Parts: sequence; C-alpha cells; structure tokens
Amino acid sequence: LPLPKNRVPYWLKDPHPLADFQSTPRLPGRAEVVVIGAGLTGAAAAYYLSLASRKLDVVILDAGDPATQASGRNGGNFELIPENFFGDYGSYDGIVKERAKFLKSSYPAVEDSRILAHAQRSAEVIIRFALRNAARMLELIREEKIDCDLSQAGWLRIAMNRREEQALRDEVKLGRRLGADIRLISAPTIRARYALPARFSGRIVHGNGNYHPWKLVCAELDRAIARGVKLYTRTLVSTVNSLRADQHEVVTGRGTIRARKVIVATNAFTAQLFPELFDIRYFRSQIANFEHVKDSLRGITMTAKDGDIYANFPGARRYLDDKKTRRGTLHVGGGKDVPAKNPWRPVPSPAVWKLLQHEVAQYFPDTRGQPASRLWAGPMAFVEGKHGMRLPVLGPLGKGARQGVFIAVWCNGYGGSGCHNTGAGAAEWALSGQVPSDMPQDVFGPARLFCDEPQFP
Repeated sequence: LPLPKNRVPYWLKDPHPLADFQSTPRLPGRAEVVVIGAGLTGAAAAYYLSLASRKLDVVILDAGDPATQASGRNGGNFELIPENFFGDYGSYDGIVKERAKFLKSSYPAVEDSRILAHAQRSAEVIIRFALRNAARMLELIREEKIDCDLSQAGWLRIAMNRREEQALRDEVKLGRRLGADIRLISAPTIRARYALPARFSGRIVHGNGNYHPWKLVCAELDRAIARGVKLYTRTLVSTVNSLRADQHEVVTGRGTIRARKVIVATNAFTAQLFPELFDIRYFRSQIANFEHVKDSLRGITMTAKDGDIYANFPGARRYLDDKKTRRGTLHVGGGKDVPAKNPWRPVPSPAVWKLLQHEVAQYFPDTRGQPASRLWAGPMAFVEGKHGMRLPVLGPLGKGARQGVFIAVWCNGYGGSGCHNTGAGAAEWALSGQVPSDMPQDVFGPARLFCDEPQFP
C-alpha cells in the first residue's frame, strides 16, 4: 500500500489550546529558572517548579508549540522496562545483560566483574526510575483531575524465542524484587486473552499502560501558568552563554533572558544548542493509525520483537460495533527507528512503512490490505558514540559556570517511562542545587560523554 497522505499525528489532530501562546507581549529580561522545551519533560519541570513553597520567576520556552515534536508524535506508552537492546537485531537478553553488552563495548579493557556489577546497578536504577515516574505521573493526573485518556490495564511484552523467555523471566524476578507488579504470562493465555499470535510466553506489568501525551502536557502547562509560570512559544533558543554557575544568558531571536539556572529539555534538538553533546543524535520514528480494527488488547499496550512493534488502542476511540465487537483506532509503531539528518522535518520512510505493514498484519489481521488513516514521523534522541550506551543524559552539563545548566534528556526510545520523573527531578535540582538521588551521575551523568575513563566504581 502507498504511504498515507494524512501526516498529522493522532495526538495533534485537535486545535491546540496553547498555539502561539505568549504570557506577555515581550520576553522578560530575567528569570530565576528558564526551561527550554515544552514537551513531556519540560512541562513536568515547569509544573513542579510552580509548586515551590516560595514563588519562583520561571520561564518556559519552546521553538514551536508545546508537545508538537517527540511528545506529540510518540506511542503514548508508559512502561517499566525500556525496550533497549545492543545491536539492531538478534535476541533480547534482558535489561541486565543488555546493559553489560553496552558497557563492555564502551570499555573493553574493564574487567568483566566490574562490568557486570555496574550493569546490575544500572538496570536497578532504570527500573526504580520508571516506577517513580509512573507513581508521580499518576498522582498528578489524579490530583489535578486531568483527562488524558489514561489506561492502566497493563503492558505486555511477548518473547520471540526461548532465549528471550528466559530473559523476561529474569526481568520478572528483578522487577518484583524492586516492588513492581510484574508477572509471567503463558503463550496459551496470551492467545486466549488477547488474541495475539504468541508462540512463547511474555511478561505483563500491571498498572502500566498508555495515555494521551499531548493532553497531559497541555494540562500541566495550564496548571503551571495559572500558578505564575510564563510560557513563550515559537521562540527558538540559539545559544546559552554560561557566565557563572548562577548567571546564564539564554539567547533567542526575540531577546536575551538572564537566568540563574537553565533546564534543557530539548531531546533530539539538544546537539543543535550544545554542539559538544553531538553524541545525542536524532533518530526518526514513525507511527500509523488503522481504523475500525478489532480491539483484542483490552486496554493494554503490547510490544514484541525487541520493541520493534508496539501497539495500543487510545481510550477515546474504542467502541462496540453493531455485533457488540470491541473496535477502535489501532495506534501502532515500529519497523525500526533509523538515524536521520533534520529533526525539524521528520518524513516517513517508505521502506519502514512497508516493514511496519507486514509486522502489524501478523498481530492484527484486520489491517492486512487496509490503508492506514494516518502515518507520521517524529524526532527522538538516541545517545550513541563510544560512551553513549543508549542511556539518558541527566545532570549538570559540567563544572564551573556549566554546573548551572541541567541536561534533562530522557531518550533512546524510553519515552513515557521516564520523562515525567526527569522533569520533576530537574525541578528539584533547580530548587535545591542538588541532583536527585534517583539520577546517579555514574549512570546518567553527561560526564561520560566527555571522558574515556569509566564514571562508575
């Protein structure tokens, strides 16, 4: 089938309540904290800063309108264990072993016992971070009464072979030890309950699921603005000049803001603002919608094939047909995320579209031969390079004057598993001057990108 003509993301199809929003006609000359980027991470940072016991002068800037890049072009999932593996293909060996592969590739001379110890630590840090992310995000949605099509029916990951079954079994043990509500689920149960063609077992995380990211971002910003945060959209930041640790010039085409602290939540655009962070690279992801598809997922999100296919049915578009069969809009992505050149203009790939159709039809036969109603691409960051290890970059940019700039880039396809907690943690840093304990710098810190020596013990 040809590429669909409708390229408007499902999440962005409605009128934007914050389009071209300007808190004041002109940019302020000063602020205590400037947040760059008004997506999932930046909006969370602004929201938590607005809750500070003393009123802070906070400004949030976005080059476009809020949540119109990665945050409005993603899968809308929040998951416990990110689908991140070493190499482009092959069996998934579980989060601990995959972390060890990345570490060994980056530091081949380091002894295996040290590599394995840090791989275990990194895996536990990531899972605890995702648990905290979900708890914080769900608490905010509940307390602020935010309508964002939330589904907590669960997240199912299906193994593709016996080796992956063992990997998922090990992850279940690790997740349960850390407090997650995670269980193994047999192939017959997957087939009977969700009508998915599972040959092998999987793991399901109860309480995980999907939501409408654009609605969440807009609601968070709305609450933050009501509490005094100033938002300026369509305001591209060209440079951040750090004069001292508590004095930074945030330069835009509309003027310069002097800030005590800066939070950088720019995802795939980070290296454009800080060229030294060239290891934070732009990858293109793409997602399609199919209409009137039989909904066998019962509200869950499913992933398979190393996360190379993921699917859910957004809650607002599920219904019963005249035969009382559950149907809805199938939201499906995968087909391989690939490097690209221009994050400002992500264009869907015909080759990825062809692969995606084939993969989707295996799990949802209704889509076979059916045109998609929409297909779009989106920019996201992957941390590559010698020591990138596809781990998020969270922490102060450096020492001296640069310690007042916090890089808040939760990326690598991890998506909603950590953006909210990243923003909340960045806000905590801005208020206290201390990096939160759930962002250990030996795991997430930017220093690893500038040094050939391991940052871990």
